[in-house]
Amino acid sequence: AAVEAAAEAGPTAPVDAAVEPGPFGAVRAGGMLFGDVMGTLSSPPTLLASKLARALRRGGWLAPLTLALALGAMGCATGMDDEEDAGGGGTDAAGMDAGRSDGGGGDDGGAIDGAMATDGGADECGGACDPFQYCDSGTCRDYPACRGDGTCDRPGDVCHNRRCVPGDVDIDGDGSPAAEDCDETDPERFPEKMEECNSVDDDCDENVDEGDPAVLCESYPGGGICVDGSCGCPSGTFDLDRSVPGCECVAAPPLDQGVGCEGAIDLGDLNDSGQMLTVSGNVMPDDREVWYRFRGVDQSDTSCDNYHVRVQFTTNPDDTFEFSVFRGGCSVMAACGDEGFTDYDWATDFRQDIGGTLTGQCPCYAAGATPMSDVSVCEDDSTEYLVRVRRRAGSELHCDSYTIEISNGIYDTM
Repeated sequence: AAVEAAAEAGPTAPVDAAVEPGPFGAVRAGGMLFGDVMGTLSSPPTLLASKLARALRRGGWLAPLTLALALGAMGCATGMDDEEDAGGGGTDAAGMDAGRSDGGGGDDGGAIDGAMATDGGADECGGACDPFQYCDSGTCRDYPACRGDGTCDRPGDVCHNRRCVPGDVDIDGDGSPAAEDCDETDPERFPEKMEECNSVDDDCDENVDEGDPAVLCESYPGGGICVDGSCGCPSGTFDLDRSVPGCECVAAPPLDQGVGCEGAIDLGDLNDSGQMLTVSGNVMPDDREVWYRFRGVDQSDTSCDNYHVRVQFTTNPDDTFEFSVFRGGCSVMAACGDEGFTDYDWATDFRQDIGGTLTGQCPCYAAGATPMSDVSVCEDDSTEYLVRVRRRAGSELHCDSYTIEISNGIYDTM
């Protein structure tokens, strides 16, 4: 406004188009020599405005251009704000200066100018820019925002973390450029990466934890198989042999069987006519106990009782296992102590002196018959037996199984 007012008020002088050398070797145009301009700069503001307006009326564009050059030579702002001139990277009220990026670039979400620094230019910022920023002449600027549909304005850009990133830039430093990487926020996810058991698409093929579940967990300290993003073994299975992928050991009997005296596995009746059965297991996990129950039946006898219950290991790898037998049911456990056997007998198929007492029922006489000298009556010794199997303390942990033979009336007392 001051310039226009001065132009109206100032005198009108003829245009002097002569070319004369000035103090800076400039031309005279519009009545102003470059040296005149330099003199003008030292004038008071009102006089400065008047002289500039007069130059505008006389000489068109050349005089203002000369003045602009002079202003620039003195360090005055000529189109960028002072902060931008000083290298601070600021922008004026109209937006980013056109010399920095094109009309659609910068932080307004448009395409970034083709001269944008992404690698070498980052040195100007001293490596201080955040991952989704680029360095622009010493200033860290955000990459443009992606469109709502996840696309970008600039050809070759790809949308990562809601920012349009040049496709050839590797934001997370995993060796895969943005155009190939599925996640530029995570350096542990990139094409060709070995898939892991973690519920994550590690190799960017849109599949999670694909592959052999056992192989995925080969390097996991606890072994196992991959289940729902974690390595381990399903209930009732164990990885004891790390040379074999997966959970090769299965609890036997199943974990919900043979739990405690009241939950003992019922094997039924074994009578003294000569019956036998076998059971096996591995007592895994190693702090477990496995319980069995059977009934030893004593059939009616008149002359010799063949009742002979025997429990013994027929297979016991590395002498790992032991058992206890409780004759009479769960109620006798406290009285029986905590013995660990590998062979057990309870019989009446003999007749001999044991500790000064004549005992056994072979021979024997039937109840109600006339007693015989030094012969016992044939009694019914049928009862329930409980067998508890466990691992010996300090034994080696393995998945090999025991086999126990349980019989009645098969073996004779010698």
